Amino acid sequence: MAYSEWSWVLGEVMDKMKAFVYVTDLETDEILFMNRNMKEAFGVADPEGQICWKVFQKDAARRCAFCPVNILTAEDGTDSYIWEEHNELTGRIYENYDSLMRWTDGRLVHFQQSIDVTETRRLYKYASIDELTGILNRRVGKERLRERLSAYRAAGRPLTLCMFDIDDLKHINDLYGHSAGDETIRRVVTAVKNSLGPEDFLFRLSGDEFVIVFSDAGQEQARALVENVQAGLRSPAAGRAATFCFGLLEISAARTLTVDEALSAVDERLYDQKRDLHIAHAARALGEGDASCAPALDYDAALLYDALIRSTDDYIYVTDMKSGTFRYPPAMAAEFALPCEVVENAAAVWGAKIHPDDRKAFLATNQEIADGRADRHCVEYRAMNRKGEWVWLRCRGQVMRDRDGAPTLFAGFITNLGKRNRIDHLTGLMNKFELEEELSRLLGQGASLALMIFGVDDLKRVNSLYDRTAGDEVLRLTAQKIQSFLPPNAGAYRMDGDEFGVIVRSGSREDVQSLYRELQVLFDRQQSFDGKKFCCTLSCGCAFSGPDAADCQSLLRHVHFALDFAKSSGKNQLRFFSREVLAHRERAMELTELLRESVEHGFEGFELYYQPVFLSGGETLSGAEALCRWRCGKYGPISPVEFIPLLEESGLIHQAGRWIFRQAVATCALWQTRMPGFLMGVNLSYLQLEDPTFLPFVSGVLEEFQIPPDCLVAELTESYLAANIQAVSEALLQLRRMRVMVSMDDFGTGYSSLGLLKHHPIDVVKIDRTFVQGARASVFDSAFLRFVSELCRSVGIRVCLEGVETRGELDFVKPFGLSFLQGFYFGRPVPRTEFERRFLPGGPAD
Repeated sequence: MAYSEWSWVLGEVMDKMKAFVYVTDLETDEILFMNRNMKEAFGVADPEGQICWKVFQKDAARRCAFCPVNILTAEDGTDSYIWEEHNELTGRIYENYDSLMRWTDGRLVHFQQSIDVTETRRLYKYASIDELTGILNRRVGKERLRERLSAYRAAGRPLTLCMFDIDDLKHINDLYGHSAGDETIRRVVTAVKNSLGPEDFLFRLSGDEFVIVFSDAGQEQARALVENVQAGLRSPAAGRAATFCFGLLEISAARTLTVDEALSAVDERLYDQKRDLHIAHAARALGEGDASCAPALDYDAALLYDALIRSTDDYIYVTDMKSGTFRYPPAMAAEFALPCEVVENAAAVWGAKIHPDDRKAFLATNQEIADGRADRHCVEYRAMNRKGEWVWLRCRGQVMRDRDGAPTLFAGFITNLGKRNRIDHLTGLMNKFELEEELSRLLGQGASLALMIFGVDDLKRVNSLYDRTAGDEVLRLTAQKIQSFLPPNAGAYRMDGDEFGVIVRSGSREDVQSLYRELQVLFDRQQSFDGKKFCCTLSCGCAFSGPDAADCQSLLRHVHFALDFAKSSGKNQLRFFSREVLAHRERAMELTELLRESVEHGFEGFELYYQPVFLSGGETLSGAEALCRWRCGKYGPISPVEFIPLLEESGLIHQAGRWIFRQAVATCALWQTRMPGFLMGVNLSYLQLEDPTFLPFVSGVLEEFQIPPDCLVAELTESYLAANIQAVSEALLQLRRMRVMVSMDDFGTGYSSLGLLKHHPIDVVKIDRTFVQGARASVFDSAFLRFVSELCRSVGIRVCLEGVETRGELDFVKPFGLSFLQGFYFGRPVPRTEFERRFLPGGPAD
């Protein structure tokens, strides 16, 4: 391939990557290639031909001391090197992935892919550090402890934990103010930090509780260190004394504890010291005074009740369990327009004020109290106040019994949550309960309205690409932009997950289309925040009051049907509820039940078809891909495009997936006897990898049929792997430890990443059929095939090209150096006996 053509290929493919990519000569450090993003970041237009360290560093006179080329080219060097760089020229932090590869003229060159992680590191720091003390917070501290426990257990070393609790912090806050309390916390933490070794760490577990993880100190040595800190804090030079209690726990390598179990165990040691301290204080107080115990304390019950209701914002209620009479405080009687404070038959009076959707749960918990099956009561529900508003309440209570064990008194608190449960704190929008109440109110008035539900497409990719904090930020931005485009007669609400609701009063079909078009244009392009780029389109479903539904729940159900239809039809579109949408939903529900029947009747109607896979020359069979087919008794053959998602949505994929896997392995074992080395590809659903029992199942099946594990290829789509690679890396590694190969299917469909190929457990890349279909007519497609094939070969990954349908296509791709070929030219998917007849020596098995 000519240099100019390579340069063009790299420019087209790599310029689309968010990462920085450049290539340099090993001897001269001359830049041979740099992608567009990197040029823009470093402010260079034509860096090719320049020396890399002169371009990337300030006032450099020679190759950088930290350059990984020396490591990669050393005699005992590694194949690849990952490192982090703080670049002085840009002021940014990069995570670099370096390796060696063959250039167009055959020479060995230095290849680097860099990812800007500046914002990730900044956000991680903010999300990791306790703001008051500057030490690790609870979440990160527990994660670090989990890692340390695992590492020390593997190394056979003991680990010592210390939990300490600052004494009398509440007293300090009450007496001197919270600033004095904060200063006390900082003093104690600073004193502890200054006593720790380089490998020890400290984190804040809660308000006044902290945990020290000692790396090299045994329990007694740790005790001496902590007691020395205590002594220093009590000395006159330290100012006002600050004291703390502590507990110690030494965990031997043989003792297997989770993080929570370890913290619970050391907390018990802390409690022992606190208890002894409090007992000592109490004993000292007794010795210093003339206090004596009184036989009893007489008080007026009415005065006690009045004192309690005046000292709390909660509503205190008291119930005579034998008569069913309730006493409510005056504030509650006024707020909810109760007939009086003392109410007979209160269950009927109060029950009538509870929201219909919450009444069943409320009555169920009350009945448990009345039946004597529970002594404690805690339930949240909505009740209508005197203004006709629904108010969220939390009701807690306790049953008291007489000497005979009969329930006699039921009393407790009702907390008025007010708006606390009505606002979505992430976006500031009213939540789904408010939407439901507003819908019910408007529909009850006979109002005409349109209900729109927006769904953010591919939000999971943002979470995986950056982190969940970034996903939350996308939701906040989405809420702001939806609100900014709303007409005066519309209101926005946060629903569950990535969904937003909009009620358009008197909204017409044209109003809805206009609003969606404005938002679609806005979200249909790449956006950014804090230097992070993302593109999340919006799908939308819409239903109207009257023709589509007469009540709130029906309208919500139908608009969600429309949203689901929009997403299943390709996303980034608006769909109105219609007979077609309803038919689609009803068909999906019916097919799901028919699938369930098939699964429960021994996978009746299920069958595996097999499509041949050939070696690169196109003449020698290598193996097959197992593909599931389902013939429904009512509707006949159903496309996998339709029934596989239904299996996943219903959870039936776990049973069906295991049946498919077992059938494929059994067939592979049979065909191995006729063609040793036969490769069998099996498609896996992401849900199967998330099932902790699936990998042991795989191991058991391989052992049962005694096939070489490296003759099995587990196939997952590129879009799933790219979005979930961190979550499934361990599962993929376990598959490879079993010697099962892992294949990335549909490569090149928009999610591809060189980092994904180089640094994660992938054995085979299957290039999507769209590239072969246009390869002879498209310079880009043919160059892409060549480039991917050579790049994968350089890192030990085999390449399979799907979709070869003609002899011309076969002849065209033969020189590309592909490992495997697959497509209708070689054979369509066929049943087992047909495959044996056409492709295996000896024809069909008996």
